Amino acid sequence: MKQFTIFLTIFSLYLICSCGQKKPNAKVSEEKLIKKKSAIKKEIENEQRHLFDSTFVVNKQTFKFIINDINEDERTLTFIRNTEKIKVDTIQSGGLGGIEFVDFDKDENIDILLTYIGNNSSYELYLFDKSENQYKFLEGYDRFSEAIQLKTNPKYYYSYQRAGCADMNWVSDLFYIDNFKTVYVGHIYGQGCTPDEKENPLGIEIYKIYKNNDENKTLIEKLPYRKNIPTFNEKWMFIEKYWNKNYGKFN
Repeated sequence: MKQFTIFLTIFSLYLICSCGQKKPNAKVSEEKLIKKKSAIKKEIENEQRHLFDSTFVVNKQTFKFIINDINEDERTLTFIRNTEKIKVDTIQSGGLGGIEFVDFDKDENIDILLTYIGNNSSYELYLFDKSENQYKFLEGYDRFSEAIQLKTNPKYYYSYQRAGCADMNWVSDLFYIDNFKTVYVGHIYGQGCTPDEKENPLGIEIYKIYKNNDENKTLIEKLPYRKNIPTFNEKWMFIEKYWNKNYGKFN
């Protein structure tokens, strides 16, 4: 399997080079200096608008991926295939921390993962569509953090997200991809921390999700926490084993 993972951090250049410049003539009026500074500022702002670009080959096609500022809140994502501009999307700037080129769905083609940094990082994903030689936005993927493909059935993916109490409480979701949309089918809530275990005991609640709607769910199983997760780090093993063994319950 080809390895495509390359992590690139979004960055902006805000450097003004003034080396070798002469001091302003003392006779130049203040008004002219203000106009000159304004013109320089506009020129620098225009230069800052270009934030990132990368070129790579996928399915024998050369793609260029470019990010530019629109304003403080938005950026454009431009996709160029060979010399043709095929897509321009608008995304939010706030929290955008990095771009990762990965083979997310293990089809040996580069996919594009955008990371938004926060208490729980969120993600947006563009999958490569080999049939059309272009990138398509995966709708609904921002609901799922740190998604991993199942080993027993690669159709499914599971995610992980902190839910409080120094990561002792957590959630994990099961989903699959259909026509570039995520379909949410399963949910685990792990409560490994509580102020009073007698009134609110620790536990693992497992839900089946219907119609891709997290408000339409049914509790199908409840497990004791410490019996299944004796120590903090064993939760990762529990989550992986549970989904790989039980994904069939969520069809």
